Amino acid sequence: MNEKKLTNVCFYIFSFSILIFSLFSLGSCSSRPEVKLNDGVVEDSLKKITGVTTKDLEAALEKDSLSLDDLFVLAVERTERIALKDEATNQAMAGKDKAFAGFLPTLSYVYNKFYSIPGHTTEPSLVENYRTYQSVQNGDYLSLVPSSTTSSLPPTVGAGSRLLLSFPLTGGLTAYQDYKANKSLTDQRRMEAKFEAGRMYLELAQGYFNVLQLEESLKYATEALELNTESVKERRRLYSLGRIMRSELLNAETGLANAQAILEDTRFQLEQVQTTLAMMVGFDTKIKLANIANPLEKIQIGKVDEYLPKRYDVISTQKGIEVAKANENKAWFGFSPNIAVNTYYSFPMEGQTRNKDVTAQLAVTMPLTPLGQMADLKNAESATKQAKLNASQTRRAALQEIQNATQSLENSERMCIIYEKAYQYAKDTLASQESGYRMGRTSWVDVISTRLATLNSEITFKKTNYQRLLNRVALGVAIGEIPRIPEEKSEFKIEPN
Repeated sequence: MNEKKLTNVCFYIFSFSILIFSLFSLGSCSSRPEVKLNDGVVEDSLKKITGVTTKDLEAALEKDSLSLDDLFVLAVERTERIALKDEATNQAMAGKDKAFAGFLPTLSYVYNKFYSIPGHTTEPSLVENYRTYQSVQNGDYLSLVPSSTTSSLPPTVGAGSRLLLSFPLTGGLTAYQDYKANKSLTDQRRMEAKFEAGRMYLELAQGYFNVLQLEESLKYATEALELNTESVKERRRLYSLGRIMRSELLNAETGLANAQAILEDTRFQLEQVQTTLAMMVGFDTKIKLANIANPLEKIQIGKVDEYLPKRYDVISTQKGIEVAKANENKAWFGFSPNIAVNTYYSFPMEGQTRNKDVTAQLAVTMPLTPLGQMADLKNAESATKQAKLNASQTRRAALQEIQNATQSLENSERMCIIYEKAYQYAKDTLASQESGYRMGRTSWVDVISTRLATLNSEITFKKTNYQRLLNRVALGVAIGEIPRIPEEKSEFKIEPN
């Protein structure tokens, strides 16, 4: 009786230890904190992807007008775009932890109890019931096996409670390949998130420069409408005096109607772009933008190939090849036998002997018809080839993007110089016309026409300049310079503008 109590005490102590270990394990491997939108905090996981900190967010929220970098900071914290990529990284990390668990032995609790189903089970006689009862009480389970067979019962067939401790042997090799695959997958998902951050910065830059350009265009369109209105008034006066033909008056009225249409269309486009940009950074209302304070530095582009290793999409596809190769190696292990050592500890029952409480089992499973394994291997080999093709395609697309971004920036810089020169000539012409008008050498109509031409020249120059700034941002994204993550960025070859 004392021995039974001692066994129960040991069981309770062992069960309590297992419970404490399980709670500790669950607490230590819990998921990362949830990324909450618009709570004023930039989680560490988002900081690692974008370089944005809570301090940056607080500084942006205190401003009345937002810069391009401020828009990026708000978009990181107030929208789901980067948070979704971060959760994909978190899921890959969970897969890595699960694969690591495949190296470790597993402990399970097994309980068996048998029931007879009336009408489907032959009713035993009283003698057979008595013999079965004696066998169970004495722990003599072998006597329950029919005499016509020579096999013995496995340790899990009998009724009762057991602890199963299983040690994977060859299963650890498969788990190692899973671990390698998920480790590379985690890096791949992280690179995809950083690449997405660059794409988001570029899209914000497009909206930002569009708003600034349309705001100026609206101002110019309003001024152009006033000048066209003044031109029509002057031409009507001249027409009433018989100094000009009716066709000249009609041309002026046509110009006025076109100016009104341009003004309305510019106002509509501005409202649309403002609404879109506000939604991109998580606002329901329009936001006020600050003018460009410090443009990005000029980059001295060398060989395009040297920027490819810095692109996150290129790095991501290389990690994808590592994932595919690890899965291919795992498929090869499917042809090998699965070997494991299982240890059973049976809790003693009343009247049972104690000399067979612990049973060890060597389990070897050898596939003889590995048709499924062959299909898995073919699929894994094809996935590896696909990953290599994807890496090659991504590298080619990245190379083309850098070349296009470089050429677009160079072209816009040349066009800026030309249009700036044209704008300067237009201003000089206007000054000459106004001087001639004061001296009575030119008419007021000529002055108005020159002012309109100067205004159009200024609009063209400003549009080209905004396009140049946008092309500079696009080049920064293309070469992996943007977004700036200080601990990961090497020195870029830059020169001040």
